[in-house]
Amino acid sequence: MKASEILQAIKSTITTSKNDGVQHISVESLEAYIARLEEMSKRTPDDVAAGEAAMEAYKADLNSWVASRQQQHEFNLEMLRATITTGQTALKSSLLINGGAAVAMLAFVGNLIGRKESHQGLLNFIPESLVCFVFGVLSAAIAAGCSYFSQAGYGGEFGKASRKIGVIGHLVAVIAVVASYVLFGRGAWLAYISIGNG
Repeated sequence: MKASEILQAIKSTITTSKNDGVQHISVESLEAYIARLEEMSKRTPDDVAAGEAAMEAYKADLNSWVASRQQQHEFNLEMLRATITTGQTALKSSLLINGGAAVAMLAFVGNLIGRKESHQGLLNFIPESLVCFVFGVLSAAIAAGCSYFSQAGYGGEFGKASRKIGVIGHLVAVIAVVASYVLFGRGAWLAYISIGNG
């Protein structure tokens, strides 16, 4: 802060105090005022005007804020990409395990039926197991469709109801993927029981 600015601030304060009718200034008030001026002068170099220093400080704060916002935006973007990739992987996995299990179960049943021995114990739980796998595939397909509606909703494709459709599609897709995994687990358990009883 320039010395001329300090003198100008003191003169301005004296003039304001005179206009307000102040005749005497206490030593404590004067000390507090000088302490404030010292603090201001410490924050700015001697050869730089206070206004210029304040502008530079503002620019530095603004640049810092912009960099922080950019970093937060990039972090959010990467998290969104990671979430989408993870969701796609979960969806593909649920479709793959249920579809593979259904095909394997059909091949197993075809092999059993082709043999001459009776395997009635095996055949008791296999139809229900196969139904679980098939509905698991259906549930994964529903999740894929709902994820499309979710993305379209979040993208504003449905007008005023876009956000609501996006959230509903998102929730249904997550529930359908979880249901697909549950159906796979139940189908695998029933297949295990049928093989144990066979």
